[in-house]
Amino acid sequence: MVPRLFKTNIGDIYTTNCVAGETTPAVGEKLVVNEDGYLEVSTEDADMIWNVVKVYTLADGQEAVKVQRIK
Repeated sequence: MVPRLFKTNIGDIYTTNCVAGETTPAVGEKLVVNEDGYLEVSTEDADMIWNVVKVYTLADGQEAVKVQRIK
């Protein structure tokens, strides 16, 4: 298995802790990429939209989410 290094496609799934904001998004919330390159909760339409499919706690205690690209 080789990770994508250049772009993602609709349907791709990955886990990340690069989410902007004080709280972790809930399952089902939509995320978009902000101007700093982090994912943030938004109701606006964007070129890429990610859906939160699972909320995690990493081994070191950091909160993270599994996201799937839907647009």
